[in-house]
Amino acid sequence: MTNPPRDFTPDLRRLKSWPSMKDSPWRQPYLARLTFGEVHNLVDEYIFGQRLRILDVGCGRGWLSLELAREGHDVIGIDYSKEMIQNAKRTMDTDPYKDERGKLEFQISDFSQWNHPSESFDLVIFSRSLHHIPQPSKAVRKAYDLLKKDEQIICIEYAYDRLDKKTAAWIYSVRRSLQQSGWYKSRKKLPENMDQSVREIMKEYNAPSRKEHYNRFEEMRKPLNTLFREVHFSWEPYIYWDLIKDMRVPSEDVEMATARSIMAMETALIETDSINPVLFCFVGLKQAIKS
Repeated sequence: MTNPPRDFTPDLRRLKSWPSMKDSPWRQPYLARLTFGEVHNLVDEYIFGQRLRILDVGCGRGWLSLELAREGHDVIGIDYSKEMIQNAKRTMDTDPYKDERGKLEFQISDFSQWNHPSESFDLVIFSRSLHHIPQPSKAVRKAYDLLKKDEQIICIEYAYDRLDKKTAAWIYSVRRSLQQSGWYKSRKKLPENMDQSVREIMKEYNAPSRKEHYNRFEEMRKPLNTLFREVHFSWEPYIYWDLIKDMRVPSEDVEMATARSIMAMETALIETDSINPVLFCFVGLKQAIKS
C-alpha cells in the first residue's frame, strides 16, 4: 500500500477520501466499506457473547480491533510492524467513542515470539494474517493454547494457490472491460490475446506470493481442522479488492455501483462453482487433543 498521509485514520466510523492512497480501498469511503467493512461484518456474524477477551493477530492498522472494542469487547491487537501499530495507537487515542468502548491495547510483536498466559482469551482472530506467518501449524497451535477451554477461533485467510485458469480468465474479462472504458489504471495493459493474458495474470498473482513465501491453503486448513471443531466454513469474495483498487471512474456514484457489481458478480460465480475463490472463513471451537 502507498505510504499513507501522516493524518491517515483507518476507522470505519470516520471515513473520508484519501486521494493520495491510490492503491488502497481506503482512498474512498464507499470502497473501504465494501472491503474492510465487509470483513468486519463477517467477523461480527460469528462472535457469540458479550464482553469477550479477544486477540487480533496481525491486526495491521487496528481498524478491526478498534471496532470490536467499541462493541464492548476487551481487545489486544498485535502486529510486527511498528509503523502500523503507531498508526493504530493514534487512531485509538483520537477515537470519539473511547469512553464507551471496552479495553483496547496494541502491541508491536511477532506472534511467534509473543508471550502471554495460556487460556487467556475467549476468541482469537486471524484476519488475512495467517498466510504471512511462517510455520502456520505452530501459529495455530499457539492460538489454541491461548484460548480458554471450548472457546473460539475465527480465521479469514487468503489462499493464493487456489487461483486457477478459469478464475484468471474472469479477472481478464473484468479488467479488459474496465480498460476499454478507460476506467482501469494498471501498470501495464493486458494483451488482447486471452491465453497470454491469463498466463500473465496467474504469474502476477503467484509470483509475489511465492517470493514472500505465503502459506498455501492446505498448510493453514490442516492445523485448523486438527485442533478445532469446525462450526463454519465458507468461501468469500476477495478478488474484487484487487480489481477495484486499480479502478478509476470519474463519477463516484458510477464507481461505487461498478465496485458493488464486481463484488456481486464474484459472489455469484463462487456460489455456482464457476471460479475458484481465494478467501476462506473458518470458525472453530477448541477441542481436546487426542492422545
